[in-house]
Amino acid sequence: MSPVLSFGLTLAGVLLAGVPLLYLTADAPQKQIAPRPEDEAPSTRKSFVMVQFTGEPVSAVLRHKGKIIATMPAGTPSPWEEEPELPTHGTLELEAELHWPGNSAENAVGITIEPPKQPAATDTKWTGSDGSLLHDIFRFSW
Repeated sequence: MSPVLSFGLTLAGVLLAGVPLLYLTADAPQKQIAPRPEDEAPSTRKSFVMVQFTGEPVSAVLRHKGKIIATMPAGTPSPWEEEPELPTHGTLELEAELHWPGNSAENAVGITIEPPKQPAATDTKWTGSDGSLLHDIFRFSW
């Protein structure tokens, strides 16, 4: 067989097999699928919040973006537990304001948040040397 005829037959075989393969392996157009409403994570959900403290505060308030989300009833022992609506993704900042009777020793406050389908996160703060007031921001990230 002549080299020109061999090359021609080989070229014809490559073209006959290659052209259909080009269409078969090309990327198909992607269909945009909108998420179902039940699959979307809501922006806020009820989250378990546990506030642990030393000493017995006279009052305690938790705020999120300036809005009061929980107020501790008088005489509540540690830990104080609530289930407010909170964001469950990204960074969450809670403002905590706790008051102890005057001339208290240094006190600590630990806040643990357990949002649904997320790991628990804890942040702890200490009062100043007088120990009668803690007004601070607790930050949590998921």
